[in-house]
Amino acid sequence: MGLPTSNAWKHSTYETVHNDPQIRREVAIILPCYNVEACLPRALDSVLAQTYTDFHTYAVDDGSLDGTARVLAAYRARCSFVSQPHAGPGAARNRAIQMSDSPFVAFLDADDEWLPEKLQRQIPRLKEDPDLGLVCSLCWLSGSGKQSRSNSGVPGMSASGRLFQNLARDCFVFTPTVVVRRRCLEDVGLFNEALAVSEDFNLWLRIASRWKIAVLPELLAINHRRAGSLSEAIAPEERLRNGVESLKDVESRCQGLSPAERRALHHTLAQRIYFYGSFLLTTGEVDASRRKLRSVLTLRPLHWRALVKLVLTFLPRTVYEFFGGLRTRLVWNADH
Repeated sequence: MGLPTSNAWKHSTYETVHNDPQIRREVAIILPCYNVEACLPRALDSVLAQTYTDFHTYAVDDGSLDGTARVLAAYRARCSFVSQPHAGPGAARNRAIQMSDSPFVAFLDADDEWLPEKLQRQIPRLKEDPDLGLVCSLCWLSGSGKQSRSNSGVPGMSASGRLFQNLARDCFVFTPTVVVRRRCLEDVGLFNEALAVSEDFNLWLRIASRWKIAVLPELLAINHRRAGSLSEAIAPEERLRNGVESLKDVESRCQGLSPAERRALHHTLAQRIYFYGSFLLTTGEVDASRRKLRSVLTLRPLHWRALVKLVLTFLPRTVYEFFGGLRTRLVWNADH
């Protein structure tokens, strides 16, 4: 979905619960909401605690069945919001973007929160370099054990520049850390609403294919893992399928990639298809698994794991179930 460049799109015909069309701030904060009554106040409070103050929040209640709308109403002085039938995070973010006309657009999911100096640190970086389309930062991943860490990008990666290759191989951009230039969205388009997950990775890659991006080496946001979140509710097969489709969409839409960038994209696409094909094998969908694994070898002929799995698709199911069980036992023993 592209973002129109004329002013005609600014006041589209949708039913507004609370929205002042005269609001114009330097930064539009985009907040999709779906059954987030319990955690939404934390996200909104972290926005209001920003040391940088020239912003306005645009939220979309994406068909919530709990008290999300009541929470948004309590913050109406600093937050414009609408309600719509459930359509997914990409559609909710796109609608919120279209409610605004700020030159910079920042993203926050209702599960997550910002540290107070986030916008104060990022907006000057965008202003000083007009070729910079996206700025992100480190992000604390809140969980337990191995899940509690901060993302650190790719070792040896430049802090800014044309980073498509790095991003394609390792998604170091976390959504609650992102601020983008509106002209950048007008150039590459909005979120792909057909994707239930990986819609954010898809957009960051499309941006990186045409614009410089920058990573601030400091923690400015917290990503909270929440049981029952929309991303957690996606079935494994749908998650894997969307992961593949998001990269295929990038491949088809980003025609100006260099040979090195296209190789990096194919490397990650092959890996995503391999995981999808392996999953299909475990569920007994042998023909579909075989097709996926063959396509992996088309992209990466030396992918030996895909070759092994492809051989297994021609053997009786009891054989690959035995090897799968053996691998599980070996992993269990290594962890205990």
